Amino acid sequence: MAKKILIIEDYPATSKMIADILELEGFEAVIEPDGITGLKKAAEEKPDLILLDIMLPGMDGLEVCTALKTDPRTKTIPIIILSVKASNEEIKAGLDCGAEDYITKPFEPLQLIEAVKKYLI
Repeated sequence: MAKKILIIEDYPATSKMIADILELEGFEAVIEPDGITGLKKAAEEKPDLILLDIMLPGMDGLEVCTALKTDPRTKTIPIIILSVKASNEEIKAGLDCGAEDYITKPFEPLQLIEAVKKYLI
């Protein structure tokens, strides 16, 4: 059975590109366009991993990450933040809220696959 990855990303072209990369590697990709629906989907479907943007409408990615890591239903799901925010302070904030990894955009497909496999295989 394919590992399920939840992509919480508000930009459709980016989320489709990420989903395509993951599906080529045999993963199942589920896309949610904002933090609030992403949180709900994570609790309902319990994906094997979450890819999370920081700049999201409604609820930003840091808030989503904190909520996921404090919810008993989702706290053990690995989270990789994917963001254009690349300063040391922003990366530290992402890791401090509970994310396992932080990848800055733009990224190479291989970099994404290696990070995903690190937490799933």
